[in-house]
Amino acid sequence: MEYIKESDSAILQNLISLPEFVSAPRVFTYLSIGREVDTRNFIEYCQCAGKQIALPADFDNGRMNFALLNCELSELSPGMYGIPIPDSKSERVSPSAFDIIVVPALCYDSCLYRLGRGGGYFDRYLSEHRVFSVGLCREALLVGAIPKEDFDVPVSCLVTEKRIARP
Repeated sequence: MEYIKESDSAILQNLISLPEFVSAPRVFTYLSIGREVDTRNFIEYCQCAGKQIALPADFDNGRMNFALLNCELSELSPGMYGIPIPDSKSERVSPSAFDIIVVPALCYDSCLYRLGRGGGYFDRYLSEHRVFSVGLCREALLVGAIPKEDFDVPVSCLVTEKRIARP
């Protein structure tokens, strides 16, 4: 448990040091659940820094959309897979070239490919929206190689508690 807290804190510090993050007006991210790298402190940091936050909001027909966060995290309601989502009144948005997207995963490999939960939502989204993408992963969950499908998309940058990796 101590490792998780320490790695979450170090990952946050590495993430907020990225020049792409510093200059991004909006951050598209996920709200962590279970043992995923914590994004709650990151979201709060973004809000204090004046950045708009967008969270996954819809998962229709295998497609994912994002909506601006316009409430407290505790006010989000559970959506598909139990993932907390903004309500249907929240403004739906797509990333611009200056925004970044933080991508969840179970693990990453050295080529910056990820193993997700199997729905392919983020891979489809990344293939349709060319934006700087950041993967978050604990060092202990890095693997040598992940089997890839034709639709898999590597992230632009991988952040762990020990490093920032780019292709």
